[in-house]
Amino acid sequence: MHRDSQSLSWFEILMTSMARMGPVPDHVAIIMDGNRRYARRKGLKVRHGHEAGADNLMNLDRWGKAVGCKELTVYAFSSENFKRSKEEVDHLMDLMGSQCACWLQEIESGDIKDVCIQMMGKWDNFPAELRHRMANVMQKTRHFKPYKFNIAVGYTGREGILRSLDALSMNNDEQGEDLHRLMPSQWNEYLVEQSQHLLDMRPVDLLVRTGGDCRLSDFMMWEASQACIHFTTVTWPEFNFKEFIHAMLVYQVHRRKVSKQSLAIGHLSKIELASVQPVLEKSRNDRWARIERLAKKDTSIEKITKIITPPNKLAQILQNLTKF
Repeated sequence: MHRDSQSLSWFEILMTSMARMGPVPDHVAIIMDGNRRYARRKGLKVRHGHEAGADNLMNLDRWGKAVGCKELTVYAFSSENFKRSKEEVDHLMDLMGSQCACWLQEIESGDIKDVCIQMMGKWDNFPAELRHRMANVMQKTRHFKPYKFNIAVGYTGREGILRSLDALSMNNDEQGEDLHRLMPSQWNEYLVEQSQHLLDMRPVDLLVRTGGDCRLSDFMMWEASQACIHFTTVTWPEFNFKEFIHAMLVYQVHRRKVSKQSLAIGHLSKIELASVQPVLEKSRNDRWARIERLAKKDTSIEKITKIITPPNKLAQILQNLTKF
């Protein structure tokens, strides 16, 4: 994530200056689609397309900070992706594990110190080692500010809402917690919205889907209900800074047609807020306790350093392809 985070070319500086002249979305969400199509078009194996997509993911932190975004969310792995071949799913799990290991190294070295990295989704079908590593990253960056980077893995929007309702129901069923109990009639949009996440999440201002498909694939439909949606035919591995700035300009053109969003918390009275905050806090504390337990089972950073696989040769492969 830290890679080249402070270095911008003169062209990128110029484009950034143009984008910052207008309103900048606080929260950008991206459906990173097209890795397999990219690989096939290049005559590469599918795994190389995913590796190229993972490599491009590292640019988002730099781009978002450059234009002034405060929160980024990416759709990395849908629950539906488990229906793909075992070989492809296993490779995606390995990629996520390697990425988390790299983040842990950068956290340890101090290269990552201002970005809170959170994983959202259902991890039940993930390998135990990967669950431990993701939890470790989340725990170590929990209090990092001011930026947020959310990765949706094992995720669908409908499952997220169901998890929220389940968390609230479990909270209400506990005995001896009268101060933390609410009747379903007392639930509101803010409570349902934020119960899905371990930290407060801003509404999505701009949602981008790469790869050419014009659908949301059950991604953050609640959080992006008022978002500007931008579809592009460019595949995710080919999505570059120019495409990112273009999406910003599309947002600025259409943003005037939609009133600026605010957290649903702004619609609550002080009495309503006082009643829901303890419920939300308790639900989150219970889940953070589980994250902490998983994180303690992760491999030590010294051993992680030794087992990280060397950089793949994809960049060299692509460079050779351009010679023909």
